[in-house]
Amino acid sequence: MAESFDSAKMKLPEAYTQKITTGIVGHVVKEGQTYYASDVSTDPLFHSAGQKLGSELVVPVKYDGEVIGVFNIEADRRDAFSPEVISRVELLCEAAGVLMNSGVAQEQQKALEAQIEGLQAANAIAERRFEALARSLDAAVLVLDPDGKLVFENGAWKGTLKALVGRDFESVLDPASVQAWEKAGDRKARTNITLHVGKKTLKVSATVSAVPGPDGAGGKLVILAEPPAARSRRK
Repeated sequence: MAESFDSAKMKLPEAYTQKITTGIVGHVVKEGQTYYASDVSTDPLFHSAGQKLGSELVVPVKYDGEVIGVFNIEADRRDAFSPEVISRVELLCEAAGVLMNSGVAQEQQKALEAQIEGLQAANAIAERRFEALARSLDAAVLVLDPDGKLVFENGAWKGTLKALVGRDFESVLDPASVQAWEKAGDRKARTNITLHVGKKTLKVSATVSAVPGPDGAGGKLVILAEPPAARSRRK
């Protein structure tokens, strides 16, 4: 996916194509790491199609450690993307890799892609679009800060998890689930856990991913999916 902005107008030629092995995109596909060129005029990896762009951000979309796609944003000014925006785009791409391979309905995948493709280089816009994306999903999407406190939940399951915002997420884990939860966070993997939310006991499948922060200390992106039987009872 690629976006290019200049006063909200696309700059790439309509029929423009690029080999997946060339330029910054090719580098990201090969290395599997985010690449940010704050000034493409001095970046040796930048592959120009004739357009003059100031900066480019390319983030890999991965699943099980393998690159399955890339997200490319180009802007017409230098230093267009702050560390916070880069972190937010990485979080969205992390979610994309998980959701595209976890049985999410095609309509929800399209909603994810639409939100990412519309992302602009501004912190407030990125934040609002991430929340809108998360709220469009049936799965529960949670963001934990570096201390493990829940700072965002997408209102899934009729707001069941809303009361947990501001609390230490581990405090609602069943004691038998704590070890599995910690291992999942270390390995960026999926595990089954049990939550105690008020008088409710929820048995869910949790996918945990690390979210890098600008100062090196990051939080976690958590996607909770209910077993099919539980989902059918809620409908």
